[in-house]
Amino acid sequence: MTLTRSTRRRIPSFSLYGERSPDVGHTDPLHVEDIQSRSRKYLWQIGTHRHTGFCQIVYVTTGPVVVDLEETHKELEGPVAIVIPSGSVHGFRFRSESQGYVLTVDLDRLLGFAGAVHQSPITTLFAVPRTVHLDADRSLAARSAELFANLLQEFRQPDSLHAPVSAWLACAALWTLAASVAARAPAATAIAVPGHDLSRLRRFRALVEARYLEHWAVERYAAEMGVSESSLNRLCRMLAGATAFELIQQRLALEARRRLSYVAGGVAVLAAELGFKDPAYFCRFFRKHHRMSPTEFRRHQGGG
Repeated sequence: MTLTRSTRRRIPSFSLYGERSPDVGHTDPLHVEDIQSRSRKYLWQIGTHRHTGFCQIVYVTTGPVVVDLEETHKELEGPVAIVIPSGSVHGFRFRSESQGYVLTVDLDRLLGFAGAVHQSPITTLFAVPRTVHLDADRSLAARSAELFANLLQEFRQPDSLHAPVSAWLACAALWTLAASVAARAPAATAIAVPGHDLSRLRRFRALVEARYLEHWAVERYAAEMGVSESSLNRLCRMLAGATAFELIQQRLALEARRRLSYVAGGVAVLAAELGFKDPAYFCRFFRKHHRMSPTEFRRHQGGG
């Protein structure tokens, strides 16, 4: 989606799209609904937003959807699953005939309902924003649709909040999609990962999400987690393919792209908001990660 400078704005953060309350979703590790029930209220268009602390799957079983996911713009047709990690900027345009489900999860809490061997694929599924096309595997599409339908039915039961069935079904639906993604990846990437390592990586990512604007050093993150700096780097290399410092820098670079795309204001102002005291240093940082200046990036985004 090309945004002109006049349409840039601060990206709203929702618990569920259209709801700003930080309490929504915290009484349960998940929320599920059909696409129609909420999208109809917004005339089938869900504006650009993000969910802080929640991951999301939008599974379109049939019908069209236009997706803006980070820097990508796609016109898709069901069956397709859109995978949205916590904090990812996204927006949708549906049609009245679009059918499917929206699953929002507190991933850390939900994974407590999955066996240790099944946690790694689900975590990997949410490693990056992605679309999972299921039109080539109608059997998998049907299985996934049935799992989501059963999940929605169970979630609507009066006692669902105090019963584990919804969480089990959500884990099953996510694991099914994760297995499909893993099957398309090189076999060498399928490794068994201890549950405590995954938990540590999730904790590190959560800390980065909370503190990256403060430009914490890796040493401070490690101290906060009660591990050595070398252990933290070893963990990040093993599970994320990058050092802790590189992951922190990637998060900062992602936020820089987002704000240059969606937030009006001069580069110097945005640099200060991102914790850079020197705008020139911010420009060098941005060029290192994106091979163009912030001004050039905005021009490519259509901002002039």
